[in-house]
Amino acid sequence: MNGQNNTLILAIALVAAAIILAVGLNYSTLFSGENNAPQNNIVQLPGYLTQSSYSTSEYPMPAVEDGTISFAADETGAETRLIAVSGTVTKTASPDEATITFSVETRDKSAAKSQSDNATIAQGVIDALKQAGVADSDIKTVSYSLYEDFQWNDFTRKSESVGYRTTNSIQATVRDLSQTGPVIDAGVQAGANNVSGVSFQLSDAKEAELKMLALKEAAENAKVKAQSIASGLGISVGQVYSASESSNYVIPYYSYDMVKASAGEGASSPTPVIAGDVQYSATVSVQFEII
Repeated sequence: MNGQNNTLILAIALVAAAIILAVGLNYSTLFSGENNAPQNNIVQLPGYLTQSSYSTSEYPMPAVEDGTISFAADETGAETRLIAVSGTVTKTASPDEATITFSVETRDKSAAKSQSDNATIAQGVIDALKQAGVADSDIKTVSYSLYEDFQWNDFTRKSESVGYRTTNSIQATVRDLSQTGPVIDAGVQAGANNVSGVSFQLSDAKEAELKMLALKEAAENAKVKAQSIASGLGISVGQVYSASESSNYVIPYYSYDMVKASAGEGASSPTPVIAGDVQYSATVSVQFEII
């Protein structure tokens, strides 16, 4: 019986020893870099730059600001040092189009009469715009509404219907800016009782041309900036690793709410309209490889 117990104890001791040995080997392998075990990489930078420790990633680290040095790794694990910069350029140009929005508003106790009166006046405004030189394709309805108007009655202490209001808003695009004022006058004299605003913009062709020019100069600006930073650090920039662009288009806008008040005064003086410049800003963000 004692012999059997001794044999069992010996077997248990041998199993425990094997487990301890296996754990020890795995622990040693984990810290020795064998079997492709994951570990942090120490990247050697020039002596005047701080040594950095990071975990590799298949995606480049996003740039925080100009001159930011980051790291990227491809599918093979090869590491690439990157420097990120951005170039911004703002171009100014004279607009070659104007957009004007006219509104015809009519009221009547009868919804049908309000709508009918509005249709007659709106058609007159459209005809006047055409006669002023606006092309058919440059005239369109942008909104239309018919609703019942209510007004508070202090005597009855409740809101009461005072009729129906119909509003038809018509937008006209003027391609000869010298005719912007005369077109406004033509629409108002034909019955438009509100001009909500005038905006100036670039035609599609001119906008595309300005955008390409701004992007080209912004990219050149980014390249010069990267080379200047690299020169100061005593390093060199190589090929482009990644690039992206964004743009912002600012157009001048003028409010013409005063037209509603002056329309009924019979003023015959032409409306003066002077177009402001259009600004187009483009930013190109680039990551260059450091060589």
